Amino acid sequence: MMKNRLTKIVCLQFWVFISFQLMGGHYVSAAEPPAPQGSRNFYQVLDELLADFEYDLKQGQVIGLKDLSIRNIATSENVPNSFKTHLELLITERIQKSVKTRVVHCLACRSKRTELNGQTMVIKAGEMNPAELQRIAKMNGISNFMDVAFAYQPTGMILSLSVSDAETSSSLWSRTYNSETTRAAAARRGVDYQQQSDPNQVALEYQPTLQIKPTLYTVMTPKAGSGYSTALAVGFRMMERYDNRQKEVGFEMNYYFDIPSLIGVPGASEDKSVIYNGVNLTLLFTHAWALFGSEENYNQPRAVILGAIGGTYASGLLGAVARGTYEWRLGKHWAVSGFLGYRPKSTVVLENNVTSSMSGIEGGIGVGYLF
Repeated sequence: MMKNRLTKIVCLQFWVFISFQLMGGHYVSAAEPPAPQGSRNFYQVLDELLADFEYDLKQGQVIGLKDLSIRNIATSENVPNSFKTHLELLITERIQKSVKTRVVHCLACRSKRTELNGQTMVIKAGEMNPAELQRIAKMNGISNFMDVAFAYQPTGMILSLSVSDAETSSSLWSRTYNSETTRAAAARRGVDYQQQSDPNQVALEYQPTLQIKPTLYTVMTPKAGSGYSTALAVGFRMMERYDNRQKEVGFEMNYYFDIPSLIGVPGASEDKSVIYNGVNLTLLFTHAWALFGSEENYNQPRAVILGAIGGTYASGLLGAVARGTYEWRLGKHWAVSGFLGYRPKSTVVLENNVTSSMSGIEGGIGVGYLF
């Protein structure tokens, strides 16, 4: 009997060992399923919130940091009280690492005092008595107080911070950080953090968003008289983006190089019908309409339609040009574009006051880099 029982135990241990090896050497508990791939834990999300606060500290956007003391920390009901001390230390660490200010731990600010008034016992807290709080702040050398509110839900976290003057109790700075709109969250979605700003704040504190784009074009352009020539063009575009990136307005400059002249085709540089053998400049006023929806996502290709009107100055020519462009943006920086333009009839002075006319359709394709 004992021998049979021992044999069963050895077989059971053998099968447990084989199962453990087949699972890759890791025990999997049915009560604690493994976290889905790509998920983030509590402290990773909290670190993203604090990283946004640290960014504001380094940019000098937080006011009232001199001789600071963290006064109150309020948390949602599902967060244990022991977490308050940990959160206070994390905020203190970010402040001291970013701005090197003095952070005062004011124990008297949170202490409660009991007074006996006749047969009534009264419990008083410093935070409920402004005069007492001012006395404590002056005694401890505190110039400003910070109050913290932290809320945690399965869908996200919210961290609210406010700074007030210890002497006057007036608010100096306040900001709320949401885990769904942090810089890290925007980067994961493939969008620019500036798109996450509050629309009302953007309207009140508008800061222009400029987009610069150098481009290299290959162009088929009309010659004086008749016919076409090929040119290599260098473009420089500067646009201001507005209406939540749905529209852009600005200008573009082009400088053309005649390709046959560049590669040394015999007689190409002496061809006076090609106006781009010498100094030339094309200047365009440009407006663009985005086709990528309400939000620009860098993880997806985006299409933009541009309309432009302007003119070209060259040796013997001053003429107008209108142009339409379809641009396909890839990633955050690269763009491929194709344009079709029309040059109305204009006079070209060729040589010895001999004149000709130039008009027709021109087109080209280009590759550019977006800043």
